[in-house]
Amino acid sequence: MGRSLGCVETPFEPPYRNVDPLISRGWAPPAAPATPPATDGPKKGRFAAGMLAGVALTATATVGAYAIGVESAADDTPAAAGQAAPAVVETPAEAPAAEPVSVSNDSIGDLVESARPSVVLVRTELEQAGPFGTGQGQGAGTGFVLSSDGLIVTNNHVVEDGTRITVTFADGSAEDASVVAADPSRDLAVLRVNRDDLAPLAVGDSDDLRLGDQLIAVGYALDLNGEPSVTAGILSAKERSITAPNGEPLVNLLQTDTAINPGNSGGPLLNGRGEVVGINTAIAGQAQNIGFAIAITPVLDVIEQLRAGEVPERALMGVTTATADEPVGAEIVELAPGSGAADSDLQVGDVIVAVDDREIADSIELGSAIATYLPGDEVTVTVDRDGRSIEIAVVLGARS
Repeated sequence: MGRSLGCVETPFEPPYRNVDPLISRGWAPPAAPATPPATDGPKKGRFAAGMLAGVALTATATVGAYAIGVESAADDTPAAAGQAAPAVVETPAEAPAAEPVSVSNDSIGDLVESARPSVVLVRTELEQAGPFGTGQGQGAGTGFVLSSDGLIVTNNHVVEDGTRITVTFADGSAEDASVVAADPSRDLAVLRVNRDDLAPLAVGDSDDLRLGDQLIAVGYALDLNGEPSVTAGILSAKERSITAPNGEPLVNLLQTDTAINPGNSGGPLLNGRGEVVGINTAIAGQAQNIGFAIAITPVLDVIEQLRAGEVPERALMGVTTATADEPVGAEIVELAPGSGAADSDLQVGDVIVAVDDREIADSIELGSAIATYLPGDEVTVTVDRDGRSIEIAVVLGARS
């Protein structure tokens, strides 16, 4: 039985981190180092796609965009120690009823004009390490209005390192923002500003999208002054999975050829009715016209928990694996004590080849599969044990 303890994948460029305002002046930011991976996460049985690595996030910052290159073998273990946990700053009040913005016009111009008041620029002040010590930097991304009483959705990576967050609206007014709650494992954050007159953006159903449907991205690409950038394209694929720079698998992603760039992170991907169907998050750096957005429907419950100041737990099987090539799969090298895996009939040396009806080709694919379930879900794990195929029931645990 052969195995490899890691794999090298094609680097991706994220629309993740903040847009660098210096890019427009011809300054090229240095690439930040890749972050080692971790795993596990969201909702049951909705996604079935292979993991793509080397993805870059689409926020901008003076340190430049993240790039991913080397994946580790650990597959189902929690994120690396020392990773900052999201802080709950305040619990939002119940939002009053508000009429969401929704249009049915054929013109993209009309659609964008209607959605424009609900799309915001999110700027952050950052402490950054440079060649001459620690200094102050800036980042920028995008967000959209969730409720009239000041709640805003964006990517976690847009705000996670910010010492101060400022939200600028379509009319040019700006407000300081606080983080209500953020989930680094799903790359989502809900912010609050002191406003009660905002226009929430209508939310559509990403499950209803068909390949080839028109999509429009609105966001502050490259943090250029003035109006946001608007790009249009189509839905290229559904149910994609990628590995974020923090090592977490992001699942239920929409792939689009709509141009997404640094600064678009956290902004809305709209359907032809002007409804949010995705949250722009990452781009493939060594490809053309491949961008990724978090599909909105599978994460609506996560957003609701975040707006209440709660960070949802993620599913955990409790195994450490290495990629095996004969047979192809994820070989168990360790079982976490007290985990669902340890309480099942799984054994060290078993090669996991499927979870429910999803084939597992390697450790990364296993992490992506588990990320689609919730704590408490029971899954059927198919393993190869000394040439015999065995199905084993495993109840997934939870990690924060």
